[in-house]
Amino acid sequence: MRVPRSSLAAVLAAAGLLLAAGCTTAGQTHGPSAAAPAAAPVPPVGSPAPSAPIPSAPAAVSATGEVPPGEAAVGTLDLLVESTPPGAIIVLDGVPVGRAPLHLQIAATPLGFFREYREIRARFLATDEEQVTRSAVVEFTPREKVPAVVRFTPDGAQRTMR
Repeated sequence: MRVPRSSLAAVLAAAGLLLAAGCTTAGQTHGPSAAAPAAAPVPPVGSPAPSAPIPSAPAAVSATGEVPPGEAAVGTLDLLVESTPPGAIIVLDGVPVGRAPLHLQIAATPLGFFREYREIRARFLATDEEQVTRSAVVEFTPREKVPAVVRFTPDGAQRTMR
């Protein structure tokens, strides 16, 4: 049985495209993806560990710490954090994220509940020797709805629901 040359040419052309695209057959790699990535050097045993990078703000906060109101990503809600006096250091789950007033994007369910346990803390720093540094904390559970605003004072916090 003879195969027409046009059919054979079409099969070979298709095979060439597959190989050029980096497809694999029988455990062999062909095309541009054949090069293995270089492995990172491993420090010798007993050597000091390289300094860890400083953690950045959680994913709930933009790179600048500010999120324009109403610009929340899908699956998040905007939470305004305010303080009296203004300028308190805001800490989200143990990571400082900025100074009040501050907009945070909080991961939320479609019904507006927290997706995970969250802790927001406001640190009011002493400005002279007569004052003391104080903190106020508010904790949230997945059984609570994300409030629209949390207002901190050195004595505590107040939530304003949506």
